[in-house]
Amino acid sequence: MSKGTIKRKSKPIPEWKNEKEKYIILAKKKAGIWTRVANYIFEHQIELPLKIISAIILSYLVNPTPQNPFSKFLFLSYPIQKSSSDEIQYGKGYWDIAYIVFWILVLTFIREFTMQYLLKSFALYAGIKTKSLTRFMEQGYIFIYCLISTSAGSYIMSQGPYGYFNTKYLWIDYPHFLMSPSLKHYYLIQFAFWLQQITVLLLKIEKPRKDFVEMAAHHIITCLLIGGSYLFNFTRMGNTVFVTMDFTDIWLSFAKCLKYLELPSIITDMMFVIFMITWIYTRHYLYGLIIWTTYAESCLPENNKCIWDPLNGYWLTWWSKYIILFGLVLLQILMVYWFSLILRVAWRVVTGKNAEDTRSDIEE
Repeated sequence: MSKGTIKRKSKPIPEWKNEKEKYIILAKKKAGIWTRVANYIFEHQIELPLKIISAIILSYLVNPTPQNPFSKFLFLSYPIQKSSSDEIQYGKGYWDIAYIVFWILVLTFIREFTMQYLLKSFALYAGIKTKSLTRFMEQGYIFIYCLISTSAGSYIMSQGPYGYFNTKYLWIDYPHFLMSPSLKHYYLIQFAFWLQQITVLLLKIEKPRKDFVEMAAHHIITCLLIGGSYLFNFTRMGNTVFVTMDFTDIWLSFAKCLKYLELPSIITDMMFVIFMITWIYTRHYLYGLIIWTTYAESCLPENNKCIWDPLNGYWLTWWSKYIILFGLVLLQILMVYWFSLILRVAWRVVTGKNAEDTRSDIEE
């Protein structure tokens, strides 16, 4: 270097970007096509789904009729109207998969767009620390989604006879093959959300926590229950389960966001107490009611025929209800495990320490 040359200092890259770039570089060094695919999706969570969504919409606009197969991605399939004066209801079929796939793409785009262009700006303005920035964005998105899904699910419940856990109507007049437009929209979008969450988890788009295995098991069991309840005409029960789960997640994600904002401990601890109360009430009491009604009320003669006739939509018998119970109880076991972690946090609050998530991030 000559004497007259002035060495310029490189502009420091924000630490949050360094962490993301480091994660990408480490992922690229790993061999295997699966890793390369996962890394590509990780880097293009806005562009990739947006391109596919645009292609589907443009393909539909070429011939905007129900006969165009791309209409199945954009609109509900299998409308049924018994007479011109009746409300249109919907059945089920293979084309529902297309609608689910479309909403997986939409939710992938919405998630990343919301995190990067809305929540991140707010987080930087609020002065959230670099190490908590990504977690704040993730939990902020879950808060927004669960607030919307709980509101929609509660409204749909209120329109049916099983509103506010009138459990016997989960089984009366089974099978519930036909669905209102709002219920079918809600159910398939929820299914898409949980399938997308499995993608986020398995591709490690979110940094894993210590309970990665338990969380993966939870997502897989949840998707099996959603798919099974949809195929076998237990959508009323599925609607109630969605509401019990999503309502608690509102308070959990909100409490975490407040923690990342580093508000006074008295505020975060009070929010944790509210979350803990809602968890016990919804995930153990109300969800326990769903388990109880499946065991005790599902096959009562005054509720339904309780026969095995799959061709006509009858999947509920005295023995098949135990298959449903098996999935529900597995999910409850996982929630009992997480409740034990909640009790650890509660002990920290009682002993004068503030609420911390005991499922801390795995060290790199």
